[in-house]
Amino acid sequence: MVPTKRPFPLLQPASTSDPSAIRANDWTAFRQLGTLHDHWTLKSWEPGQSGYYWYLTFDDPALTDLAEQCQKSLSDDGIDPVPLDALHMTLLSVGKVGDVSGEQLAGIVDAARTRLAGIEPFDVEVGPLTGSRSALRFSVTPWDSLLELHRTLREASATHRPTSRLAETTELRPHLGIGYINRPQNAAALIADVAALRDLPPVTVQVSKVDLVELRRDGRQYRWTDRAVLPLV
Repeated sequence: MVPTKRPFPLLQPASTSDPSAIRANDWTAFRQLGTLHDHWTLKSWEPGQSGYYWYLTFDDPALTDLAEQCQKSLSDDGIDPVPLDALHMTLLSVGKVGDVSGEQLAGIVDAARTRLAGIEPFDVEVGPLTGSRSALRFSVTPWDSLLELHRTLREASATHRPTSRLAETTELRPHLGIGYINRPQNAAALIADVAALRDLPPVTVQVSKVDLVELRRDGRQYRWTDRAVLPLV
């Protein structure tokens, strides 16, 4: 049984500000896997389940092109691709919809809006391609501003969800997924296929807002409805 709540990679990189250290840590952890798992079984959801999450979403043509190129190259590898209009980074799970009241949700949004006032837009680099136990994803670098964003959103969420188990900032491993592994398989072949794509240059995207979304599963995809969009200014 594979633990689903442990971060991947388990260990943090030697530096959260050095892109080469972050990318090496991601790739080393993926290359050490012997077996890959069916994402939809490993990350099981109850029928009709939905939840609130803090997301970063992107509508950047260069990012879309990079993701599409990698998805097409790996189309025979047992991967369910992330729709190109649904590329995202997960920052924090707030809780299942049934566990968070409307009053709590509104309070979380107001607290986040206040706390985000001091955080300006920033750039990150997305790429190269790597993976995890059950997904393919891009490394994202550097981490420092993303970790600050996580701490801020966690503090805002905790003010109205004090008894919930919100992930610690030390557990965050920033990444951007492009596909979910849909069958158990030996890792070696997919690792080799991913290695052939790692020379594709990363793309730079701007983080200029955060989204509080209501997330659901539609078949073998994740889809969401925005509940709040908070700009960084």
